[in-house]
Amino acid sequence: MVSSKLTLLAFLPALATAAQLGINNWCGQTVYVAQSHCGSCDYGEEGKGKCLRDGGKPIAIAGGNGKGSERRIEYNRGGCGTSIKISKGDSSFRSGILQFEYNWPADGMYWDLSDLDGKGNGLVGTPFRNDNVKVSPTGAGEGQGTCLKIRCPAGKVCLDSYQHPADPNTRYCPANTGDMWLDLCQPNGGFNNKRETIAPAAVGGGVDRHHALNVPQEFRANEKVAEKREVAFTA
Repeated sequence: MVSSKLTLLAFLPALATAAQLGINNWCGQTVYVAQSHCGSCDYGEEGKGKCLRDGGKPIAIAGGNGKGSERRIEYNRGGCGTSIKISKGDSSFRSGILQFEYNWPADGMYWDLSDLDGKGNGLVGTPFRNDNVKVSPTGAGEGQGTCLKIRCPAGKVCLDSYQHPADPNTRYCPANTGDMWLDLCQPNGGFNNKRETIAPAAVGGGVDRHHALNVPQEFRANEKVAEKREVAFTA
């Protein structure tokens, strides 16, 4: 699912940045990743030219904590929304997904975690409900305004991710933010502490604390209207 809010940002120029999304899989099983950009088909390892529905392969991240359990994904900089869809142990994505949604307009990145459609079209849920999930911005942008960590504790509904279309859970990170790290099934020790393995980028700058909320009214009114729910629940 890519929200209308993300699509409405498509007219803004893309941000040239080297920042990436890092996914660290602490789970005891492989997680699979696909993404849809600008409402495209869902694709994985073989890029936009090979849709999953046409035999493309999702990105597979082995479980554990080591070199093989970490994957960096370059952000799409084409100026419209991307949904990164993550399944736990299911390369078909039919057992459920967690979504990391983002867009890079000129001034920074709007992003969120979403459980909407996580158990099927129109159904809320996540395959990581019983696992710790954390998103950690890095670099000079970390801590500016709403550029803050999201922690979703195991066994609880994550109030910082989208559970309802009208939730005010879109975050904003300024252009000088470094890599974003998504930790899946993270052990309690690391989950409750600052991630120490990522060196912050040596850049400066700041952002108004309320910038992420100062988006046009139509974004807030229609933030999570689904445009494409292809990967998880179609043949």
